[in-house]
Amino acid sequence: MGFLRTGCLVAILLLKFLLMRSQSNTYIDNIIDGNNAGKLTVIQDERLNELVRRHISINKQEEGIPGYRIRIFSESGQLARTNATNVRARFFNNYPDIETYLVYDAPNFKVYVGDFRTRSEALKVQKKISRDYPYSFIISDRINFPPLD
Repeated sequence: MGFLRTGCLVAILLLKFLLMRSQSNTYIDNIIDGNNAGKLTVIQDERLNELVRRHISINKQEEGIPGYRIRIFSESGQLARTNATNVRARFFNNYPDIETYLVYDAPNFKVYVGDFRTRSEALKVQKKISRDYPYSFIISDRINFPPLD
């Protein structure tokens, strides 16, 4: 009795597989050779479109892309802004090809340099400037888009 059930089940599954295979071949043949040759219709839930629209909206609000910068200065106090401006100017004079950023993050004035896509790029520059800025360190930040050449 168990053997008969197993045999029937295998026969049904084999028949179903053959029917599915013949249907899928017919469908593919219809796309290639039929009236809709080269056309493919995608049916998807409208909620997917809404998610894509939200993703685009969020990306428009955030400026830049994820990356890394090097912090070379941070200070609070009465002379912090003046000192930060001086550090930024000195860095720009020594390394004019690297962007500098003066940021006020209450209560500190901070100077960041560079727009690096990878941590290894930032590490190379940090080693280059470490003689002048021994206490510099790499942070993750939103960076400006790289220039299109």
